[in-house]
Amino acid sequence: LAMSCFCKGNTDEAFLVCNGFKDAEYVSLALLGRKLKLNTVIVLEQEEEVDLVIELSQKMSVRPVIGLRAKLRTKHSGHFGSTSGEKGKFGLTTSRILRVVKKLKEVCMLDCLQLLHFHIGSQIPSTLLLSDGVSEAAQLYCELVRLGADMKVIDIGGGLGIDYDGSKPGESDLSVAYTLEEYAEAVVASVRVVCERRSVKHPVICSESGRAIVSHHSVLIFEAVSSVKPTTFHQANDHGDIQFLPGDYEEELYSAVMRGDHERCLVYVEKLKERCVEGFKDGVLSIEQLASVDGLCEWVLKAIGGSDPVQVYNINLSVFTSVPDLWGIDQLFPIVPIHKLDQRPGTRGVLSDLTCDSDG
Repeated sequence: LAMSCFCKGNTDEAFLVCNGFKDAEYVSLALLGRKLKLNTVIVLEQEEEVDLVIELSQKMSVRPVIGLRAKLRTKHSGHFGSTSGEKGKFGLTTSRILRVVKKLKEVCMLDCLQLLHFHIGSQIPSTLLLSDGVSEAAQLYCELVRLGADMKVIDIGGGLGIDYDGSKPGESDLSVAYTLEEYAEAVVASVRVVCERRSVKHPVICSESGRAIVSHHSVLIFEAVSSVKPTTFHQANDHGDIQFLPGDYEEELYSAVMRGDHERCLVYVEKLKERCVEGFKDGVLSIEQLASVDGLCEWVLKAIGGSDPVQVYNINLSVFTSVPDLWGIDQLFPIVPIHKLDQRPGTRGVLSDLTCDSDG
């Protein structure tokens, strides 16, 4: 895929950023790309990788372009915070960066270090956090320039968020409080301020916003094959014979309904259900009597405005095969209708999986 993009031209300006875990084969292939005049950049994510790059580049007589991934101190808040800051699983700490710079300097390859890469975290919620992290990275970039590296590029990694739920409060893991333009402005401004204060030439800025690029790439379409309507009771006598209710329980419940005492009605309904279920378990009440109690309770809730009827729509969807990220790591899977969009919804609904997945 990367090679096909380079074949379309603009190879002098395009970067082929090689990050992730690296073995000898990986590094050799990246160095071969340099021989083919491709602008490959080997990004060091572990300290020992620099030894491998130095060894193979000397063996293949290739002058590499090297980047390094910094582990910033700026910590992302929210759902994705555990993979950011000093506890992030990728990147080099400041002490490791200094050791890498020393090794490159010893073999006269410090000029090969040209790119700084970092990743604040996925789904950055606000430009305030973004600016804070980018400013830290820009300071590190200027320090590398001061140490003698031929720095040219800042790769801000991912983090460009997607507004999944439309709330845009800057406080939700499922939304962001900025537009694409505001995101870009925050990055550029943060880098510019630091570089101008340190009298360092402005770098080329690139990003690897994977989520923002691919999140809209596909949709899954499912048909609601059937539906189950909520049971409704329109009148008090719809709930059958309830003469079996203990004492004056029925009279007190009706009295509370007539007075509009919603709180007491809810207490009565809850206690009545619990008591009758226990009676059914003990064999005192029949199934018809239990159903009559359900009808009475539903009628009471509807009378006081406490009923919340929900229609269940059955769809052929397996959670484990279709939306594993939702089930496994709490990623949001937006669901929207694709027809009757000109009609106002009149019923609350729940989507139910036809398969036996317990989480469906």
